[in-house]
Amino acid sequence: MRKLFLFAILCLPGYFGIAQVFPSEVWHDGKLVLLEGDTLVGQVKYSLETDLVQYTRGGQTVKTFTARKLLFFEIFDKTSNRYRQFYAIPYSVKSNYKAPVIFEVLYTGEHLSLLSRESIEYQVANYPYSMAGTYTRLELVYTHYFLKPDGSISQSTGKKKDLLWVMNKKSSEIKRYIKNNKIRIDRRADLVKLVAYYNALFGE
Repeated sequence: MRKLFLFAILCLPGYFGIAQVFPSEVWHDGKLVLLEGDTLVGQVKYSLETDLVQYTRGGQTVKTFTARKLLFFEIFDKTSNRYRQFYAIPYSVKSNYKAPVIFEVLYTGEHLSLLSRESIEYQVANYPYSMAGTYTRLELVYTHYFLKPDGSISQSTGKKKDLLWVMNKKSSEIKRYIKNNKIRIDRRADLVKLVAYYNALFGE
């Protein structure tokens, strides 16, 4: 009976991510604002892995824009049922060299903002229940970044000591907040809360 149950579970479509649809794979209703000032409203498809954005309207010719041509774009993400905003921001891709890179803006603050980039990667996962071993599946992986008022961007390492260095102006308060609220800095929602709290501290 147990083997029959496991077989039924494993045969469900997409149980191991087979049928998963990632947001960068579909067209979304949205708009683009180009660097030269033009605004385009229609269907938008993006790839943060290549920093390219595609645009079409009413089934017409698809236009492709690089990060160098973009200022901003917004979509209504049908995979998560929410609006998302992206900006092309100069970022140090090499030492002493900056180039426009597309970031999703998760939180905008006067003293610190939280950005994100995403990629589709193979991740190792354990089989469920009593089945031994592991398997690989494609998952959406997020990398987070901190944007300071001077325009500098630093990548989140997921380590507490590095986070406190980024928030060094209020590090003691941040330490207490993490402890009292059981904040996990590797969790996306908690990181948004933490950045929002950090900005709020300057108003006290």
